[in-house]
Amino acid sequence: MNILVTGFNGKVGFEVAQKLKEKAIPIKCAVRNVEKAKLDYGDAYEFVRLDFSDSSTFDTALNQIDKIFLIYPPGDKIEFERFLHQAKQKGIKHIVYLSVKDVQFLPFIHHFKNEKLLKRLGVPYTFIRAGYFMQNLNDFLGDEIKERQRIFIPAGKGKTSFVDTRDLAEVAMIALQDTENHQNNKYVITGDEALDFYRVADIMTEVLHVNIEYTNPSVKEFKGFMLEKGVKEEFINVVIGIHFPTKLGLAKGITYDYEKITNKKPTEIKTYIKDYKGNWM
Repeated sequence: MNILVTGFNGKVGFEVAQKLKEKAIPIKCAVRNVEKAKLDYGDAYEFVRLDFSDSSTFDTALNQIDKIFLIYPPGDKIEFERFLHQAKQKGIKHIVYLSVKDVQFLPFIHHFKNEKLLKRLGVPYTFIRAGYFMQNLNDFLGDEIKERQRIFIPAGKGKTSFVDTRDLAEVAMIALQDTENHQNNKYVITGDEALDFYRVADIMTEVLHVNIEYTNPSVKEFKGFMLEKGVKEEFINVVIGIHFPTKLGLAKGITYDYEKITNKKPTEIKTYIKDYKGNWM
């Protein structure tokens, strides 16, 4: 079994690669820039070039691959459907696809279309529909927390179902190892508690011993501030869109799929904050 891990430079792909490597499962990690990846990680991982906007990279990336952990990449001119058909031609036996919670109600996002493409493809699939990444707090929300001790995001007063990306990676690893029991299934992976960002700020304050505040800016205030910082408007709009369901009170649903698959409780947000404490200090 040889697995291609896409999204290696992202929050989930890297965790999937780590977990598979720990199990000594043969993997190739797909990146756009192999030279840079080798400089960063040495020979810890085997890298292969894959650029979803350049179909000439598909064939080599898929050579001698049996299964794929698949993430839809950022960028323009993504030839996702072409990649899927080439994967089928290469004899791929299973695709584990990272999607989002409540995707069935979100026809305007890529994941809605991509799930339909994968269903029609005829290759066994597993959809991991993820809740809100805890790791967003140390990613695009991290600078404001570190520099101004605030969670600065227009998410209103709504609750959201946070999930640790390490838990998502564990489910992906299990599904990839056991295609027979997980093929053509959809799993919604969340933590066991929905929280609003006021509560998250309180927990961060408790763990970090620094007063963290959730400021609940308006969309206009958030967008203006981020543009002034030099953040690209396209990215700002994506971030606003990610938090819109929370603002409307639609993101609070939790499931127990993680516990059913792993026989473990999902990671609590306090544990995540303790583990990543150094990112904000």
